[in-house]
Amino acid sequence: LIRSDPRRAERTLEDLADLFRALMSDGRSLVRLADEISLVERYAAIEQLRLGQRLRMSWDLDHAPVDALLPPLVLQPLLENAVYHGVETGTGIGDVLVRIELRGDRVHALVENPLRPGGGKGQASVRAGNHMALDNIRERLMLFFDAEAKLETRIEGGRYRVEIDIPYRTGSA
Repeated sequence: LIRSDPRRAERTLEDLADLFRALMSDGRSLVRLADEISLVERYAAIEQLRLGQRLRMSWDLDHAPVDALLPPLVLQPLLENAVYHGVETGTGIGDVLVRIELRGDRVHALVENPLRPGGGKGQASVRAGNHMALDNIRERLMLFFDAEAKLETRIEGGRYRVEIDIPYRTGSA
Protein backbone atom coordinates (compact mmCIF):
# COMPACT_ATOMS: atom_id res chain seq x y z
CA LEU A 1 0.00 0.00 0.00
CA ILE A 2 2.87 2.37 0.72
CA ARG A 3 4.02 2.08 -2.90
CA SER A 4 0.64 1.87 -4.60
CA ASP A 5 -1.30 4.44 -2.54
CA PRO A 6 0.95 6.38 -0.14
CA ARG A 7 -1.79 8.79 0.94
CA ARG A 8 -4.08 5.94 1.93
CA ALA A 9 -1.22 4.26 3.77
CA GLU A 10 -0.54 7.45 5.71
CA ARG A 11 -4.23 7.90 6.52
CA THR A 12 -4.40 4.30 7.76
CA LEU A 13 -1.40 4.85 10.03
CA GLU A 14 -3.07 7.97 11.43
CA ASP A 15 -6.25 5.96 12.07
CA LEU A 16 -4.22 3.28 13.86
CA ALA A 17 -2.52 5.94 15.97
CA ASP A 18 -5.90 7.36 16.96
CA LEU A 19 -7.09 3.88 17.94
CA PHE A 20 -3.99 3.33 20.06
CA ARG A 21 -4.45 6.72 21.73
CA ALA A 22 -8.05 5.85 22.57
CA LEU A 23 -7.00 2.48 23.96
CA MET A 24 -4.37 4.09 26.15
CA SER A 25 -6.56 6.96 27.37
CA ASP A 26 -8.12 7.20 30.79
CA GLY A 27 -11.35 5.21 30.61
CA ARG A 28 -12.83 6.78 33.74
CA SER A 29 -14.46 9.69 31.92
CA LEU A 30 -17.40 9.77 29.58
CA VAL A 31 -16.84 10.79 25.96
CA ARG A 32 -19.07 12.45 23.40
CA LEU A 33 -20.87 10.10 21.03
CA ALA A 34 -19.49 12.16 18.11
CA ASP A 35 -15.95 11.21 19.16
CA GLU A 36 -16.88 7.55 19.61
CA ILE A 37 -18.52 7.49 16.16
CA SER A 38 -15.43 9.06 14.60
CA LEU A 39 -13.25 6.41 16.20
CA VAL A 40 -15.45 3.54 15.06
CA GLU A 41 -15.58 4.94 11.52
CA ARG A 42 -11.78 5.07 11.46
CA TYR A 43 -11.62 1.49 12.71
CA ALA A 44 -14.08 0.45 9.98
CA ALA A 45 -11.85 2.13 7.37
CA ILE A 46 -8.91 0.02 8.53
CA GLU A 47 -10.97 -3.16 8.36
CA GLN A 48 -12.31 -2.13 4.95
CA LEU A 49 -8.76 -1.80 3.71
CA ARG A 50 -7.89 -5.22 5.09
CA LEU A 51 -11.03 -7.09 3.95
CA GLY A 52 -11.91 -5.15 0.82
CA GLN A 53 -15.28 -5.94 -0.73
CA ARG A 54 -15.89 -8.75 1.77
CA LEU A 55 -16.90 -6.09 4.33
CA ARG A 56 -19.94 -4.00 3.49
CA MET A 57 -20.70 -1.40 6.14
CA SER A 58 -24.11 0.23 6.54
CA TRP A 59 -24.29 3.30 8.74
CA ASP A 60 -27.56 4.66 10.08
CA LEU A 61 -26.43 7.66 12.09
CA ASP A 62 -28.77 10.42 10.88
CA HIS A 63 -30.63 10.43 14.21
CA ALA A 64 -27.62 9.85 16.45
CA PRO A 65 -27.47 12.35 19.33
CA VAL A 66 -23.83 13.28 18.82
CA ASP A 67 -23.76 15.32 22.04
CA ALA A 68 -24.67 12.28 24.18
CA LEU A 69 -22.13 11.00 26.67
CA LEU A 70 -21.08 7.37 26.98
CA PRO A 71 -18.09 5.38 28.24
CA PRO A 72 -15.17 5.31 25.80
CA LEU A 73 -14.58 2.34 23.53
CA VAL A 74 -18.09 0.94 23.64
CA LEU A 75 -18.79 0.86 19.91
CA GLN A 76 -15.37 -0.10 18.53
CA PRO A 77 -15.19 -3.49 20.30
CA LEU A 78 -18.71 -4.26 19.08
CA LEU A 79 -17.69 -3.53 15.50
CA GLU A 80 -14.50 -5.54 15.98
CA ASN A 81 -16.57 -8.51 17.15
CA ALA A 82 -18.96 -8.10 14.22
CA VAL A 83 -16.08 -8.24 11.76
CA TYR A 84 -14.31 -11.09 13.54
CA HIS A 85 -17.39 -13.30 13.92
CA GLY A 86 -19.55 -12.23 11.02
CA VAL A 87 -17.22 -11.32 8.16
CA GLU A 88 -13.83 -13.01 8.61
CA THR A 89 -15.42 -16.44 9.02
CA GLY A 90 -16.95 -16.40 5.55
CA THR A 91 -15.78 -16.06 2.01
CA GLY A 92 -18.62 -13.90 0.74
CA ILE A 93 -19.74 -10.40 1.54
CA GLY A 94 -20.52 -9.68 5.18
CA ASP A 95 -23.03 -6.88 5.77
CA VAL A 96 -22.47 -5.08 9.06
CA LEU A 97 -24.96 -2.49 10.28
CA VAL A 98 -24.30 0.24 12.83
CA ARG A 99 -27.40 2.20 13.86
CA ILE A 100 -27.53 4.82 16.60
CA GLU A 101 -30.58 6.89 17.41
CA LEU A 102 -32.32 8.83 20.12
CA ARG A 103 -35.52 7.20 21.36
CA GLY A 104 -37.18 9.60 23.74
CA ASP A 105 -34.68 10.19 26.53
CA ARG A 106 -32.61 7.08 25.66
CA VAL A 107 -29.72 6.50 23.27
CA HIS A 108 -30.10 3.23 21.39
CA ALA A 109 -27.18 1.65 19.51
CA LEU A 110 -27.30 -1.48 17.38
CA VAL A 111 -24.43 -3.39 15.79
CA GLU A 112 -25.53 -6.28 13.63
CA ASN A 113 -23.63 -8.85 11.57
CA PRO A 114 -24.40 -12.04 9.65
CA LEU A 115 -24.21 -15.50 11.14
CA ARG A 116 -22.34 -17.80 8.81
CA PRO A 117 -23.84 -21.17 7.83
CA GLY A 118 -22.60 -24.05 9.95
CA GLY A 119 -21.84 -27.67 9.33
CA GLY A 120 -25.21 -29.08 8.32
CA LYS A 121 -28.82 -29.18 9.48
CA GLY A 122 -29.23 -25.44 8.85
CA GLN A 123 -27.47 -24.45 12.04
CA ALA A 124 -25.46 -21.27 12.27
CA SER A 125 -21.81 -21.40 13.11
CA VAL A 126 -20.70 -18.98 15.78
CA ARG A 127 -16.94 -18.53 16.11
CA ALA A 128 -15.82 -19.46 19.59
CA GLY A 129 -15.16 -16.52 21.84
CA ASN A 130 -14.90 -15.82 25.51
CA HIS A 131 -17.41 -12.91 25.57
CA MET A 132 -14.80 -10.77 27.30
CA ALA A 133 -15.55 -7.68 25.16
CA LEU A 134 -19.28 -7.89 25.84
CA ASP A 135 -18.72 -8.48 29.55
CA ASN A 136 -16.30 -5.56 29.71
CA ILE A 137 -18.72 -3.21 27.95
CA ARG A 138 -21.60 -4.35 30.14
CA GLU A 139 -19.50 -3.74 33.25
CA ARG A 140 -18.48 -0.24 32.13
CA LEU A 141 -22.07 0.66 31.24
CA MET A 142 -23.16 -0.44 34.72
CA LEU A 143 -20.33 1.54 36.30
CA PHE A 144 -21.43 4.77 34.61
CA PHE A 145 -25.21 4.26 34.35
CA ASP A 146 -26.01 1.54 36.90
CA ALA A 147 -29.29 -0.26 36.17
CA GLU A 148 -30.31 2.43 33.65
CA ALA A 149 -28.09 0.82 31.00
CA LYS A 150 -28.82 -2.33 29.03
CA LEU A 151 -26.73 -4.47 26.71
CA GLU A 152 -28.58 -7.29 25.01
CA THR A 153 -27.57 -9.81 22.37
CA ARG A 154 -29.76 -12.00 20.23
CA ILE A 155 -29.92 -13.94 17.00
CA GLU A 156 -32.68 -12.85 14.65
CA GLY A 157 -33.20 -13.61 10.98
CA GLY A 158 -29.77 -15.17 10.52
CA ARG A 159 -28.04 -12.16 12.05
CA TYR A 160 -26.33 -11.54 15.36
CA ARG A 161 -27.48 -8.33 17.05
CA VAL A 162 -25.97 -6.40 19.94
CA GLU A 163 -28.11 -3.58 21.30
CA ILE A 164 -27.15 -0.98 23.86
CA ASP A 165 -29.64 1.31 25.53
CA ILE A 166 -28.41 4.11 27.82
CA PRO A 167 -29.87 7.31 29.24
CA TYR A 168 -29.38 10.40 27.10
CA ARG A 169 -26.99 12.62 29.03
CA THR A 170 -25.06 15.62 27.82
CA GLY A 171 -22.53 17.95 29.34
CA SER A 172 -18.78 18.15 29.44
CA ALA A 173 -16.94 14.92 28.67
